[in-house]
Amino acid sequence: MRFLEHILPSGNTINSRQQNLILFYAIPIAINLLLMFFYFGGIDFLQQIIAPTISFLRVRSWREFGILEILQNIYLVSIFSIFFHAAITRQHKQEKIFFSFLSFLFLFLFLEEIDYGIHVYELFKGHYINLEFRNWHNQGHGKRDNAHFLKLAVDIITVFWFIILPLLSNKIKIPIIKCLLPSRYFVAGFILTFLFSKTAHFLEGHELSIINGVGGNLSGNISEFREQNTYYYYLLYAAQIAKSTLHFSFKQQPSESTQNRNGNVSL
Repeated sequence: MRFLEHILPSGNTINSRQQNLILFYAIPIAINLLLMFFYFGGIDFLQQIIAPTISFLRVRSWREFGILEILQNIYLVSIFSIFFHAAITRQHKQEKIFFSFLSFLFLFLFLEEIDYGIHVYELFKGHYINLEFRNWHNQGHGKRDNAHFLKLAVDIITVFWFIILPLLSNKIKIPIIKCLLPSRYFVAGFILTFLFSKTAHFLEGHELSIINGVGGNLSGNISEFREQNTYYYYLLYAAQIAKSTLHFSFKQQPSESTQNRNGNVSL
């Protein structure tokens, strides 16, 4: 994933700021508008690109083969690759452990997203396999399944880590936190994620996904639009910290870098 290290700019020059504006705002806005137009635009074959109908599979598996879910999987595999590369190339034991943990965490998320390959196997076999357990996040009862609590935890962590902490970056002196602080560009990025999520639910609430009396295959799963955004920004963050120098200390260093104070991506 070395190309990401070169794409994401360092410093606070005009060119780096322009590149950050493109990466953090222009690209995700364009992707979201395109995806929403495809799904809510009233054109059946475009909606099928987002979440196709595959008659021999269970309804909940159809969306797994649409571009929305495929994008999420690409992001997750990319994040895993970045962290795994960092884990095997860093020299210090603490860094190796840290990046190994992150790489396996995102490998777990990827496997959960694809149901550990079960629906891919079903697609190639040409029939649905009746299994009681397909993944961990859908275990539970109704709206109180594991996915509910996982999303709640992710929301809390996202607000704290990617919105509150960057805004307080000038007051943070602890090296282990400071070296991992997200760029301030993430603040507006995750606000955009929230706005696009609300927009998708608004469009779904006004039944704009219905074509010829039939609802789209994301019915009940409109949060996939938010997940796509979230994973995109996680990918940018992975690229940021994978190239950062990590300081595993809670004691303030006199020469501690202030690289994140200006809100630039520290790469």
